[in-house]
Amino acid sequence: MSDEIIRELWQIKDAISREANYNPRRLGDLLQKRQNTSVRKVVDLSARRKTAKGQTLKASD
Repeated sequence: MSDEIIRELWQIKDAISREANYNPRRLGDLLQKRQNTSVRKVVDLSARRKTAKGQTLKASD
């Protein structure tokens, strides 16, 4: 079953790359445009880090 999932992921990746004419810059622009028009919420946790005691701090702390 995992081979089927991997195969499907590669097919999706190849289709998106083909849509961008295999151009990395166009690919980034295409994916960013899709992200900006998506109704799904994007979560960015890069500005958070945990302390040794498990407390969550913002990057500015």
